[in-house]
Amino acid sequence: MRTVKVFEEAWPLHTPFVIARGSRSEARVVVVELEEEGIKGTGECTPYPRYGESDASVMAQIMSVVSQLEKGLTREELQKILPAGAST
Repeated sequence: MRTVKVFEEAWPLHTPFVIARGSRSEARVVVVELEEEGIKGTGECTPYPRYGESDASVMAQIMSVVSQLEKGLTREELQKILPAGAST
């Protein structure tokens, strides 16, 4: 059976990342873990507010397909049903 976990993490940066729009001392990411037959895969993304994304919107988008993923949805099928963005 395939299991899916989706959660948020904050990764501290060694030094602040500074550009004209501001600075960051941590990277906020959405993490997905898939496990099947003892094999685990992990992926992450950083939602971009300037493109209308947030941690919550990306997590909701991913959560909308979790049951399909757990039933065996393939990567190709996933790409067809999710719009382009931080979660794809």
